[in-house]
Amino acid sequence: MLESRPLLIESDESEALIRSRKRKREFFLFAIGLGAALLAANLLYGVFLHSRHSRSYCLGCHRNHTPAAMWEPAARHSPGFACSPCHGLLAGQEGRCGAFSAHPETVNPNCAGCHPAIAAGKPIPGVVEVRLAEFREGIEEETVYQWGLRDLMYTWHVSNRVCLCTDCHRNVAHDRLGPAFSGNRPRMAYCRECHYHAAKDDYVRVSPLPLLEVGSRSP
Repeated sequence: MLESRPLLIESDESEALIRSRKRKREFFLFAIGLGAALLAANLLYGVFLHSRHSRSYCLGCHRNHTPAAMWEPAARHSPGFACSPCHGLLAGQEGRCGAFSAHPETVNPNCAGCHPAIAAGKPIPGVVEVRLAEFREGIEEETVYQWGLRDLMYTWHVSNRVCLCTDCHRNVAHDRLGPAFSGNRPRMAYCRECHYHAAKDDYVRVSPLPLLEVGSRSP
């Protein structure tokens, strides 16, 4: 019996060593698994942010839709302006491409979210002008139509609910002729869709259509 004790001690030490190695291996595998999970989560979160806030992600598909000029950076917003501020879905809405939509029901409330002064009817400096050249008795005369921005944008349109933001500003971010054509400002062609009365709205009944100009003088 006395001779078997060293064998028992060696056996206990071997089992303890095996258990220790097993725990270390399990801890090592757990650490690797945890690291991989954290890395995967960060990658997925990065992809999520990229897909929601990166213009280049959206252009990966949309730049293949002609005309190409339509996808150039707009002159009305800061460089690098993302798609989500305009096209991001609101609560309860459904989109065709994940969390985005180009429908007016989505875009127009988002306009008001960034431009609350217009939606609230607060004073807006500046005027909009249309310069119309006319010939009277063989002499060219210029008629200048001028409206205050507050009246034009809020009093006559928004407050009366006669149109939506995108009815007049449909090219604010995407102009089929490119931002160099109109600077992404509203075109008279959009005005003419509603203002077509020859006597009342002669400023939209001429060809070629005059340009809208924005000034700082008081009307």
